[in-house]
Amino acid sequence: MEQAWITGVGVVSPLGVGMAALTDGLRAGRRCFGPPRWLDPGELVDLAVAEVAEIPRVGSLPGLSRHPRATRLARAALVEALAQAGLDGPLGEAGLFLGTSTAGTRESEGRRMKHDADAYWSSVPAWELLSSPTGAPAATLARAAGVGGPVRTVSTACSSSTQALGLAARAVRSGRLPVAIAGGTDSLCQLTLAGFGALRLLDPAGCRPFDARRAGTALGEGAAMFVIEAASRARARGARPLAVLAGWGAVAEAHHPVQPEPDGAGARRCIEAALADAGLPASAVDYVNAHGTATPANDVAEARALHAVFGQPPPASSTKSQIGHLLGAAGAVEAAATVAALTGGFLPPTAGWAAADPEIDLDVVPTARPAAVGVALSTSFAFGGNDACLVLAHPEAL
Repeated sequence: MEQAWITGVGVVSPLGVGMAALTDGLRAGRRCFGPPRWLDPGELVDLAVAEVAEIPRVGSLPGLSRHPRATRLARAALVEALAQAGLDGPLGEAGLFLGTSTAGTRESEGRRMKHDADAYWSSVPAWELLSSPTGAPAATLARAAGVGGPVRTVSTACSSSTQALGLAARAVRSGRLPVAIAGGTDSLCQLTLAGFGALRLLDPAGCRPFDARRAGTALGEGAAMFVIEAASRARARGARPLAVLAGWGAVAEAHHPVQPEPDGAGARRCIEAALADAGLPASAVDYVNAHGTATPANDVAEARALHAVFGQPPPASSTKSQIGHLLGAAGAVEAAATVAALTGGFLPPTAGWAAADPEIDLDVVPTARPAAVGVALSTSFAFGGNDACLVLAHPEAL
């Protein structure tokens, strides 16, 4: 099988626009939580979120100015990824795989809450109806970039974009596609805030993964897009890889709508599947970018899964400690953070971690740490037991 080379990555996150902003923010351990500025929180009080300050108007992809925030976030990330990969013009031979959870919900709920049903249907523009569904961002991006291959939307809650990256890599490795565009996007909306609030899973102090003081997660928004190419194609055009997407694992726990298996059995199976797909032993992994939601049950279950796979796990950290939970975009942005670790020679932090939990015996990495990272694991364990893991490697490690 072909190696799946990552030749371009683009990011828009609460840490800023671009991979450089993400890398610098990770190194600095900057936490981005505060009260909502761009979104009405409704009846929720003492709310901490991580918002994107500004979505840039960059690049030449046409026709996206009126589209929902989630689509515009992905567009900015895609422009950077294509530029870094050195790709220009229509991508007729490419496929596109996008993970999202809420898509255009922010815009549709905003209009709907201002009108009764009759007034809504008489006032909503047709283009807004067409741009709000879950599949609309992928279709819009594919049309703008001239993608001629398959276009897929994945919506499996918090693992959506991890699954999208895995599907893209599998298509490239198997030879079904020479190149794929993949990633994820989501914007904050009242529906998500209300849902997590009803579950009592929001921490007004921000996201504190693996910390004994954790009291829930905090929600954020953003997007990350990747160019994934067959190694032979990339070599032929003189491109060099940032990293190799070496393995993907996916598991359906079928245990509970919002709780993981307490012993971490599903997460363990998922990690083992990703390692088997990569053809690597657990001992090859130098770093884990953990799902780390800071909810009491999830963090303990993930720690148990890591111990079951590794014995004594390698250093682990959660990017959510800085930018919150990005829902359908979380896996892609955290994979981008993992690529930053591989290319930048450092371990990203679990920023703000201070109080060890006796049930979580992990090397949590409270501040960024210099390290040569050859192979890394990025985990996503979603509601409904939709688990997905990626094995990412430095090009010289394989």
